[in-house]
Amino acid sequence: MRIIAKKTLVKYGTIYADSRASLRDWYLEMKRCTAANPAELRQTFPTADPVGKSNKQTCFNIKGNNYRLIVQIIYKAQLVYVNEFLTHAEYTRKYCGGK
Repeated sequence: MRIIAKKTLVKYGTIYADSRASLRDWYLEMKRCTAANPAELRQTFPTADPVGKSNKQTCFNIKGNNYRLIVQIIYKAQLVYVNEFLTHAEYTRKYCGGK
C-alpha cells in the first residue's frame, strides 16, 4: 500500500521519540500489505479496528498499545491516509468518551 504522508509519521516519531521504531515497523509492514478489505488487513495486523462515527477509519496499536495511529484506508486504490496519532489516554477521551 502507499502511505500518505510519511512525513507525518516522521513528525510523530520526533514528537513521541519512544514510538519511532514502532512507527517505522508499522510503516514498513503496511507498505508491503496488499489487503483488499478489513478482514484481510487483520491477518497482517490482528489488532486493527474500525473507529470513528462511520467506522471509515482504522486504528492501529503502536508500541504495545501505548499509542494509537488512526488512518483511512482506500483498499481498492491501496492507499493509506494518516489522520492522527494519539496517546492511549487521548484516544480513550476522543473515541471512547473516557475521561
